[in-house]
Amino acid sequence: MDQVRLNHPASSAPPAEPVRAPGADLTLDELLHSVAYTRLPSQFYLLLQLALPAAAELWSYGWRQSAGWMVLVSLYGIWALCAKRIDEADPDERLSPWLRIGRSVTKGAGLALAGVLGVVGFVRILSLVLHCPGCAG
Repeated sequence: MDQVRLNHPASSAPPAEPVRAPGADLTLDELLHSVAYTRLPSQFYLLLQLALPAAAELWSYGWRQSAGWMVLVSLYGIWALCAKRIDEADPDERLSPWLRIGRSVTKGAGLALAGVLGVVGFVRILSLVLHCPGCAG
């Protein structure tokens, strides 16, 4: 009976990837992998930047809290783009310091804005719950 040794180098080698010609088209599997893991996250975070014009529009309507939430969504998108670029960089690659500054500033501003919006929302919920209908004022 043949037994496979687990630590044997021949049995633990990963399967060889097929060799493609430089100008060959991508297979469906390779295309979907590329879209799901590289293109889609970046495009999603770029799409979040549409929240800034929505925030300006909501602010002009007088909906200050909704505008704040839209700014928060946009800050998250900027933070995610900076973090993605930093994470994908090679260790030898020299990155612009503005990426780290942008990531830190958007993280801090986003946390502060989320805290303020959370407190305002909590106070509004408490004012609804603790409102006495028979009380004057």
